[in-house]
Amino acid sequence: MRPHVELIQQSDLCWHDAELPRGQGKGIKQRNLSYDEEDGSASMRVEFTKAWKRPGGYHHADTEWYVEEGLIRIGDRFLGKGGYWRAPAGLAIPKIEVQAGTRILMFREYGDWGFSVSTKNRSKFVSRGGNTASRAQGELSIVDSTRMEWMPNAYEGDTQRFLKLKLLYLDPASPDDNNTGFVTMVAWAPPGWSDNRLVHHPVFEEGYSLEGDLVYNFGTLDPGTYFFRPAMVKHGHFVAGEDRGWTGFFRLDGSLINWITTEERVIVEGNAVNYDPKTQGPVISGLPVRSRSAGEWDLDGQ
Repeated sequence: MRPHVELIQQSDLCWHDAELPRGQGKGIKQRNLSYDEEDGSASMRVEFTKAWKRPGGYHHADTEWYVEEGLIRIGDRFLGKGGYWRAPAGLAIPKIEVQAGTRILMFREYGDWGFSVSTKNRSKFVSRGGNTASRAQGELSIVDSTRMEWMPNAYEGDTQRFLKLKLLYLDPASPDDNNTGFVTMVAWAPPGWSDNRLVHHPVFEEGYSLEGDLVYNFGTLDPGTYFFRPAMVKHGHFVAGEDRGWTGFFRLDGSLINWITTEERVIVEGNAVNYDPKTQGPVISGLPVRSRSAGEWDLDGQ
Protein backbone atom coordinates (compact mmCIF):
# COMPACT_ATOMS: atom_id res chain seq x y z
CA MET A 1 0.00 0.00 0.00
CA ARG A 2 1.06 3.60 -0.42
CA PRO A 3 2.09 5.75 2.55
CA HIS A 4 0.19 8.84 3.62
CA VAL A 5 2.13 11.74 2.09
CA GLU A 6 1.21 15.25 3.20
CA LEU A 7 2.98 17.28 1.85
CA ILE A 8 5.92 16.75 -0.49
CA GLN A 9 7.34 19.33 -2.88
CA GLN A 10 8.44 17.60 -6.08
CA SER A 11 11.68 19.62 -6.19
CA ASP A 12 12.76 17.95 -2.92
CA LEU A 13 12.72 14.49 -4.53
CA CYS A 14 15.53 12.63 -6.28
CA TRP A 15 15.69 12.12 -10.04
CA HIS A 16 15.49 8.54 -11.39
CA ASP A 17 15.70 7.10 -14.87
CA ALA A 18 12.18 7.19 -16.26
CA GLU A 19 10.20 3.93 -16.26
CA LEU A 20 9.26 4.12 -19.95
CA PRO A 21 10.54 0.93 -21.62
CA ARG A 22 10.56 0.34 -25.39
CA GLY A 23 10.94 4.06 -26.05
CA GLN A 24 13.53 5.85 -28.19
CA GLY A 25 15.25 8.85 -26.67
CA LYS A 26 17.70 9.59 -23.87
CA GLY A 27 17.67 11.99 -20.96
CA ILE A 28 14.19 11.04 -19.74
CA LYS A 29 13.95 11.28 -15.96
CA GLN A 30 11.30 11.07 -13.26
CA ARG A 31 10.63 11.98 -9.67
CA ASN A 32 8.61 9.44 -7.71
CA LEU A 33 5.79 11.21 -5.89
CA SER A 34 4.22 8.04 -4.46
CA TYR A 35 5.00 4.35 -4.91
CA ASP A 36 3.28 1.11 -3.93
CA GLU A 37 5.97 -1.57 -3.67
CA GLU A 38 3.35 -4.31 -3.32
CA ASP A 39 1.62 -3.98 -6.68
CA GLY A 40 3.64 -1.41 -8.66
CA SER A 41 1.10 1.42 -8.55
CA ALA A 42 2.88 4.76 -8.72
CA SER A 43 2.55 8.49 -9.27
CA MET A 44 5.46 10.25 -10.96
CA ARG A 45 6.52 13.54 -12.50
CA VAL A 46 8.42 12.88 -15.75
CA GLU A 47 10.63 15.33 -17.63
CA PHE A 48 11.67 14.86 -21.26
CA THR A 49 14.89 16.80 -21.69
CA LYS A 50 15.11 15.48 -25.26
CA ALA A 51 12.58 14.31 -27.83
CA TRP A 52 11.19 10.82 -27.20
CA LYS A 53 8.94 8.39 -29.01
CA ARG A 54 7.56 4.88 -28.60
CA PRO A 55 5.71 2.55 -31.02
CA GLY A 56 2.16 1.42 -30.33
CA GLY A 57 1.46 -1.27 -27.77
CA TYR A 58 -0.13 -1.94 -24.41
CA HIS A 59 0.78 -1.16 -20.79
CA HIS A 60 0.78 -3.78 -18.06
CA ALA A 61 -0.99 -1.33 -15.72
CA ASP A 62 -3.81 1.18 -16.09
CA THR A 63 -1.87 4.27 -17.18
CA GLU A 64 -2.56 8.02 -17.22
CA TRP A 65 -0.61 11.02 -18.50
CA TYR A 66 -1.34 14.70 -17.81
CA VAL A 67 0.72 17.31 -19.69
CA GLU A 68 2.00 19.94 -17.29
CA GLU A 69 4.06 21.69 -19.97
CA GLY A 70 5.12 20.95 -23.56
CA LEU A 71 3.60 18.88 -26.36
CA ILE A 72 2.88 15.22 -27.04
CA ARG A 73 1.32 13.36 -29.94
CA ILE A 74 -0.66 10.19 -29.41
CA GLY A 75 -1.80 8.69 -32.69
CA ASP A 76 -3.13 11.63 -34.69
CA ARG A 77 -3.96 13.78 -31.64
CA PHE A 78 -1.71 16.58 -30.35
CA LEU A 79 -1.94 17.49 -26.66
CA GLY A 80 -0.31 20.54 -25.09
CA LYS A 81 -0.50 21.92 -21.57
CA GLY A 82 -3.63 20.53 -19.90
CA GLY A 83 -3.81 17.52 -22.22
CA TYR A 84 -4.70 14.15 -20.71
CA TRP A 85 -4.96 10.55 -21.82
CA ARG A 86 -5.67 7.26 -20.09
CA ALA A 87 -5.35 3.67 -21.29
CA PRO A 88 -6.49 0.59 -19.36
CA ALA A 89 -4.01 -2.26 -18.97
CA GLY A 90 -3.76 -4.50 -22.00
CA LEU A 91 -5.39 -2.08 -24.45
CA ALA A 92 -3.24 -1.43 -27.53
CA ILE A 93 -2.71 2.30 -28.04
CA PRO A 94 -1.11 4.20 -30.95
CA LYS A 95 2.48 5.38 -31.05
CA ILE A 96 3.47 8.34 -28.88
CA GLU A 97 5.87 11.18 -29.66
CA VAL A 98 7.00 13.74 -27.09
CA GLN A 99 8.62 17.11 -27.74
CA ALA A 100 11.83 18.01 -25.89
CA GLY A 101 11.15 20.09 -22.77
CA THR A 102 7.81 18.41 -22.04
CA ARG A 103 6.84 17.69 -18.43
CA ILE A 104 4.04 15.31 -17.49
CA LEU A 105 2.37 13.75 -14.48
CA MET A 106 2.23 9.97 -14.98
CA PHE A 107 0.13 7.52 -12.99
CA ARG A 108 -0.39 3.77 -13.05
CA GLU A 109 -2.58 1.44 -11.01
CA TYR A 110 -2.24 -2.24 -10.10
CA GLY A 111 0.72 -3.01 -12.30
CA ASP A 112 4.36 -2.22 -12.93
CA TRP A 113 6.08 -0.17 -15.66
CA GLY A 114 5.87 -2.99 -18.23
CA PHE A 115 5.00 -2.14 -21.84
CA SER A 116 4.71 -4.52 -24.78
CA VAL A 117 5.01 -3.39 -28.40
CA SER A 118 1.96 -4.78 -30.19
CA THR A 119 -0.89 -3.92 -32.52
CA LYS A 120 -3.28 -6.20 -30.61
CA ASN A 121 -4.84 -6.06 -27.17
CA ARG A 122 -3.59 -8.42 -24.49
CA SER A 123 -6.56 -10.67 -23.68
CA LYS A 124 -5.17 -11.37 -20.21
CA PHE A 125 -6.07 -7.80 -19.25
CA VAL A 126 -8.94 -6.93 -21.57
CA SER A 127 -10.96 -9.95 -20.44
CA ARG A 128 -11.54 -8.17 -17.14
CA GLY A 129 -12.52 -4.97 -18.89
CA GLY A 130 -9.14 -3.30 -18.63
CA ASN A 131 -10.25 -1.02 -15.80
CA THR A 132 -8.93 -1.06 -12.29
CA ALA A 133 -12.29 -1.27 -10.55
CA SER A 134 -14.90 -1.81 -13.22
CA ARG A 135 -15.86 -4.83 -15.30
CA ALA A 136 -16.96 -2.54 -18.14
CA GLN A 137 -14.90 -2.60 -21.33
CA GLY A 138 -12.01 -0.17 -21.18
CA GLU A 139 -11.25 2.41 -23.86
CA LEU A 140 -8.54 4.91 -24.69
CA SER A 141 -9.55 8.28 -23.23
CA ILE A 142 -8.05 11.49 -24.68
CA VAL A 143 -9.05 14.90 -23.31
CA ASP A 144 -7.90 18.50 -23.79
CA SER A 145 -8.84 20.14 -20.50
CA THR A 146 -8.17 23.64 -21.86
CA ARG A 147 -11.24 23.25 -24.11
CA MET A 148 -13.49 22.22 -21.21
CA GLU A 149 -15.71 24.55 -19.18
CA TRP A 150 -15.49 24.61 -15.40
CA MET A 151 -18.53 22.89 -13.92
CA PRO A 152 -20.03 23.17 -10.43
CA ASN A 153 -18.89 20.56 -7.93
CA ALA A 154 -21.29 17.69 -8.61
CA TYR A 155 -20.27 16.06 -5.33
CA GLU A 156 -21.96 18.74 -3.20
CA GLY A 157 -25.36 20.40 -3.40
CA ASP A 158 -24.14 23.87 -2.39
CA THR A 159 -22.33 24.63 -5.64
CA GLN A 160 -21.36 28.17 -4.66
CA ARG A 161 -19.32 27.04 -1.70
CA PHE A 162 -17.06 24.48 -3.29
CA LEU A 163 -14.45 24.02 -5.97
CA LYS A 164 -15.18 24.09 -9.69
CA LEU A 165 -14.24 20.92 -11.58
CA LYS A 166 -13.20 19.56 -14.96
CA LEU A 167 -13.87 15.82 -15.10
CA LEU A 168 -11.12 14.14 -17.15
CA TYR A 169 -11.99 10.50 -16.52
CA LEU A 170 -14.72 8.50 -14.82
CA ASP A 171 -14.39 4.72 -14.71
CA PRO A 172 -17.56 3.31 -16.33
CA ALA A 173 -18.37 1.24 -13.27
CA SER A 174 -21.53 -0.84 -13.49
CA PRO A 175 -24.17 -0.38 -10.74
CA ASP A 176 -23.02 -3.44 -8.81
CA ASP A 177 -19.45 -2.14 -8.61
CA ASN A 178 -20.46 0.05 -5.62
CA ASN A 179 -19.10 3.23 -7.22
CA THR A 180 -15.52 2.03 -6.85
CA GLY A 181 -14.48 3.26 -10.29
CA PHE A 182 -11.53 5.64 -10.52
CA VAL A 183 -12.05 9.37 -11.00
CA THR A 184 -9.56 11.91 -12.42
CA MET A 185 -10.22 15.64 -12.51
CA VAL A 186 -8.82 19.15 -12.31
CA ALA A 187 -10.19 21.43 -9.58
CA TRP A 188 -10.14 25.20 -9.25
CA ALA A 189 -10.71 27.35 -6.16
CA PRO A 190 -11.32 31.02 -7.02
CA PRO A 191 -9.26 33.75 -5.29
CA GLY A 192 -10.11 34.03 -1.61
CA TRP A 193 -12.27 30.87 -1.59
CA SER A 194 -12.57 29.40 1.89
CA ASP A 195 -14.21 26.47 3.65
CA ASN A 196 -13.78 26.21 7.41
CA ARG A 197 -15.01 22.60 7.77
CA LEU A 198 -13.07 19.36 8.10
CA VAL A 199 -13.86 16.61 5.57
CA HIS A 200 -12.91 12.98 5.04
CA HIS A 201 -13.79 10.44 2.34
CA PRO A 202 -14.28 6.66 1.95
CA VAL A 203 -11.71 6.65 -0.88
CA PHE A 204 -8.10 7.66 -1.31
CA GLU A 205 -7.40 11.13 -2.67
CA GLU A 206 -4.21 12.33 -4.27
CA GLY A 207 -3.45 15.71 -5.71
CA TYR A 208 -0.75 17.80 -7.35
CA SER A 209 -0.77 21.58 -7.14
CA LEU A 210 -0.59 23.19 -10.59
CA GLU A 211 -1.09 26.92 -10.01
CA GLY A 212 -1.73 29.35 -7.16
CA ASP A 213 -1.81 28.30 -3.51
CA LEU A 214 -4.18 26.72 -1.01
CA VAL A 215 -3.61 26.72 2.76
CA TYR A 216 -5.12 23.97 4.93
CA ASN A 217 -4.39 22.00 8.08
CA PHE A 218 -1.43 20.08 6.60
CA GLY A 219 0.33 23.11 5.14
CA THR A 220 0.32 25.09 1.87
CA LEU A 221 -0.30 23.61 -1.56
CA ASP A 222 1.85 25.75 -3.84
CA PRO A 223 2.93 24.79 -7.40
CA GLY A 224 4.68 21.41 -7.49
CA THR A 225 3.37 20.23 -4.11
CA TYR A 226 1.88 16.73 -3.92
CA PHE A 227 -0.15 14.68 -1.46
CA PHE A 228 -1.46 11.11 -1.27
CA ARG A 229 -4.13 10.77 1.38
CA PRO A 230 -5.61 7.35 2.27
CA ALA A 231 -9.31 7.03 2.98
CA MET A 232 -10.72 8.34 6.28
CA VAL A 233 -8.08 11.05 6.91
CA LYS A 234 -9.65 14.34 8.00
CA HIS A 235 -8.42 17.52 6.29
CA GLY A 236 -9.49 21.16 6.04
CA HIS A 237 -9.91 24.41 6.75
CA PHE A 238 -9.12 25.57 3.22
CA VAL A 239 -8.19 29.09 2.16
CA ALA A 240 -7.24 29.86 -1.47
CA GLY A 241 -4.77 32.61 -2.37
CA GLU A 242 -6.13 36.08 -3.02
CA ASP A 243 -4.17 36.48 -6.26
CA ARG A 244 -4.89 33.52 -8.56
CA GLY A 245 -6.80 31.19 -6.31
CA TRP A 246 -5.64 27.59 -6.68
CA THR A 247 -5.71 24.90 -9.37
CA GLY A 248 -4.88 21.24 -8.72
CA PHE A 249 -4.94 17.82 -10.37
CA PHE A 250 -6.87 15.12 -8.46
CA ARG A 251 -7.25 11.34 -8.57
CA LEU A 252 -9.55 9.14 -6.47
CA ASP A 253 -10.28 5.41 -6.39
CA GLY A 254 -14.03 5.88 -6.04
CA SER A 255 -16.85 8.37 -5.79
CA LEU A 256 -15.95 11.47 -3.77
CA ILE A 257 -18.26 11.49 -0.77
CA ASN A 258 -17.61 14.34 1.67
CA TRP A 259 -18.22 13.46 5.31
CA ILE A 260 -18.28 16.71 7.25
CA THR A 261 -17.02 17.55 10.76
CA THR A 262 -17.56 20.93 12.42
CA GLU A 263 -16.32 22.35 15.71
CA GLU A 264 -13.69 19.63 15.91
CA ARG A 265 -11.18 19.52 18.78
CA VAL A 266 -8.08 17.35 18.97
CA ILE A 267 -6.99 16.56 22.54
CA VAL A 268 -3.89 14.52 23.33
CA GLU A 269 -3.47 13.61 27.00
CA GLY A 270 -1.11 11.34 28.88
CA ASN A 271 1.72 11.08 31.40
CA ALA A 272 5.29 11.84 30.34
CA VAL A 273 7.52 8.96 31.52
CA ASN A 274 11.08 9.75 30.46
CA TYR A 275 10.95 13.23 28.89
CA ASP A 276 9.92 16.78 29.79
CA PRO A 277 6.94 17.88 27.69
CA LYS A 278 7.67 21.52 28.55
CA THR A 279 10.98 21.44 26.69
CA GLN A 280 9.87 19.17 23.83
CA GLY A 281 6.74 21.06 22.93
CA PRO A 282 3.56 19.45 21.58
CA VAL A 283 3.80 15.91 20.22
CA ILE A 284 1.16 14.00 18.27
CA SER A 285 1.35 10.53 16.74
CA GLY A 286 0.48 9.49 13.22
CA LEU A 287 1.99 12.39 11.29
CA PRO A 288 2.27 11.60 7.56
CA VAL A 289 5.33 11.74 5.32
CA ARG A 290 6.47 15.32 4.73
CA SER A 291 9.26 16.96 2.71
CA ARG A 292 11.65 19.65 3.85
CA SER A 293 10.07 22.42 1.77
CA ALA A 294 6.86 22.01 3.77
CA GLY A 295 8.71 23.26 6.85
CA GLU A 296 8.24 22.40 10.50
CA TRP A 297 4.91 21.07 11.76
CA ASP A 298 2.71 23.74 13.30
CA LEU A 299 1.15 21.46 15.87
CA ASP A 300 -0.47 24.31 17.78
CA GLY A 301 -2.36 25.25 14.62
CA GLN A 302 -3.59 21.75 13.74
